[in-house]
Amino acid sequence: MVRILCKMQFMTEIQACLIAIAGVAGAYFENTDSFVYACLLAFSVNIFAGFRADHVGISFKMRRLVNFEGNKLKDSFKELFLILGITFLIKSLMDFMNLGEKSVYAVQILIAIALYYYIRNSLRNLHRAYPKIKWISVIYYLIAFEFKKLMPDSVNEAMDAADKDDNEKQNEHG
Repeated sequence: MVRILCKMQFMTEIQACLIAIAGVAGAYFENTDSFVYACLLAFSVNIFAGFRADHVGISFKMRRLVNFEGNKLKDSFKELFLILGITFLIKSLMDFMNLGEKSVYAVQILIAIALYYYIRNSLRNLHRAYPKIKWISVIYYLIAFEFKKLMPDSVNEAMDAADKDDNEKQNEHG
């Protein structure tokens, strides 16, 4: 590779230009890099949990993944790049409007929403993959705000009866 770059002078100029652009982009997004790392970590956990929920395994004999659907993974990567792209587009627009540090808060909020989405999806996938582990179920129901599923059946029946009575009273008065 080095010999090819030495023979073609314009390639070294293009390489230098790309390195400069990468350096500027790295400096611009430096104050939000920890958010990106957190998003990438949550994305990785989500992918792993999705693999476990879909029963994806590794076949060393055939050197491939078993039960693997590439479209899901491809769509997940598109989703990740879309989330990060929109987040940093909004950051750039806020910086161009001279809002300064407020753009970092926008990135924090948008990445926090993405993290919630990835963590919730990961827990849902782990809940499907390991339905007998109650701890994962409880955490998933708490994160997903599905508190009703945590309650015993008798409490759920009482809550349903109370909701039904309230709806009937509202329909009579409304």
